[in-house]
Amino acid sequence: MDLPALIENYMFNRQIAVLNTKTTDKGWVYINTSADQPVFRYSIKSPEMLQHDLGNNQWNDIWLGVRREQTALF
Repeated sequence: MDLPALIENYMFNRQIAVLNTKTTDKGWVYINTSADQPVFRYSIKSPEMLQHDLGNNQWNDIWLGVRREQTALF
């Protein structure tokens, strides 16, 4: 599976090699890399937000593009 350009650029600029990817039934793409903490993920529905696994089920959000405008009113 090809990664979105925003994610490819992020990995390239930080010299992180992508080892493999896995897509889940729930629409998440998990990326195993050469980084010290090697797991990243993004949602197929929202590829402009990459998440980095910090361990202990903690994910760091990395915004790669322009945030979408809120379309729902609460």
